[in-house]
Amino acid sequence: MTSPLDAFPAHERQVKLASVAPYLAAMFAHLPRPVQVEVELPADPGRLPITARQLLKLALAPGQLELRDARPSADGLPRLWFAADGRAIGFAGMELADDLRTLTLRILTAVFEPADFVQVLEVFALQSANLATLQKIVGHMLRSTDVDEALYAMLSGITSGYGLGFNRAALFIHDEERQQFVGAKAIGPADEHEAHRIWEEIAYEDKTIDRLIEDYSAEHFDSRFQQHVQRLVLRAGPADDDELHVAVAPAPPLIYRRTPPVNPSLAAAGLGQAGELVLAAIAPHGKVLGLVLADNVYSRAPVSPDQLTTFRFFLDQTALVWENLSLLRRVEQLARFDSLTGVFNRREFEARFVDEQSRALRSMATLSLMLIDIDRFKQVNDLEGHAAGDEVLRRLGGILRQTLRTHDVLGRFGGDEFVVLLPNTGRDALALAARRLGQVASQGGISLSIGCASWPGDCADPALLLPTADANLYRAKRAGRRRVCLSEGEPFVIEAP
Repeated sequence: MTSPLDAFPAHERQVKLASVAPYLAAMFAHLPRPVQVEVELPADPGRLPITARQLLKLALAPGQLELRDARPSADGLPRLWFAADGRAIGFAGMELADDLRTLTLRILTAVFEPADFVQVLEVFALQSANLATLQKIVGHMLRSTDVDEALYAMLSGITSGYGLGFNRAALFIHDEERQQFVGAKAIGPADEHEAHRIWEEIAYEDKTIDRLIEDYSAEHFDSRFQQHVQRLVLRAGPADDDELHVAVAPAPPLIYRRTPPVNPSLAAAGLGQAGELVLAAIAPHGKVLGLVLADNVYSRAPVSPDQLTTFRFFLDQTALVWENLSLLRRVEQLARFDSLTGVFNRREFEARFVDEQSRALRSMATLSLMLIDIDRFKQVNDLEGHAAGDEVLRRLGGILRQTLRTHDVLGRFGGDEFVVLLPNTGRDALALAARRLGQVASQGGISLSIGCASWPGDCADPALLLPTADANLYRAKRAGRRRVCLSEGEPFVIEAP
């Protein structure tokens, strides 16, 4: 892009080397109206005062200060003129030796009315409040160790009047395998009556942003809009201007002003009826994690360019926090689960065993345990190789997870041994569970021997469940395998279902 200074390369270089304080650059970028600048340049660039260079640098940058003309000075003195709406001021020679802050004050008071300064002050006050709020919210997210809590804090920043101030916001998680977005979380009223009730409550109780985040994290808010969002699945349509198709491309948040939306799933969900809809992908390092939707369906307030810029900044911070917490969750999963079978590893199982023992002793509830061994597993490794053995372990892990109850505690104890804790389970229910498990495994081509023990019937202390079950497993193996052995009675064969 050309400028009047292009004809004066030596002067232009001096101008571009000048340093300007960021706050002054921001102030000139937010002037209420454009200010035209003209300059007369001395032949020697060295005679151009530093303040003149700084002002010209501001006039070359994007903003409200515009350099309209640059020409040689007839008498060798530098001169600068500033004009806006018929009001003007000029400086020459030694007047340009004053510091930039002093000349800035003279320029602005000469070309603007007092009311114009109120307008600029309002802009800066709004930005300052928004940034302070977003700083608090990002702080909450960074302190959180839970992805869900962090994402609720993010949505509260989008909807809170202390933050971006949208009426409502929704988060959709990216399902990469199915190429769709699944509704996960949402904050906002379900209808206009609810919107006014919430706004009045916030104003009357003078709720701070910290209080709002606590309410949202604890789910102390109307959930009808969230329930609606959680039933939704969004898919990009075939049209090139489909909102979802455009939103996931590498692009900043976009405002859509189409009613109804082009995207069929958005239209069917009743989203995008507000006149304006903001969509943006959360995509750290180019990997799409989710999609955020925000609108002003009740207030119908237009989305400002500054609001959209702050929205983008906020989502960039959210993306990094989300990615870091997801990595942390993955590391925790690796530390607790056996990577081959997907069940608890021995260390995690032993920790859960201690917890269940304490719970059983406090409540005097029954607690049972099964120790499971794959019959002739060594032969599979020796004859078919370790890859085949790993596949058997992987299949058994899946069978155990699908067959057992959700509150049973399942772990891999090592090699081909698995262990299961069954809270609130007596001896009779334990025998039935072991028989059913052996039958399901047999259907999958895996023969099991299972040793069982139950407290308080089989041992005086729940800590003795494991050695008691181990002794019973040894009896089941010695009796011919594919058997279940309890402390009382002979081992019984696991019959085909």
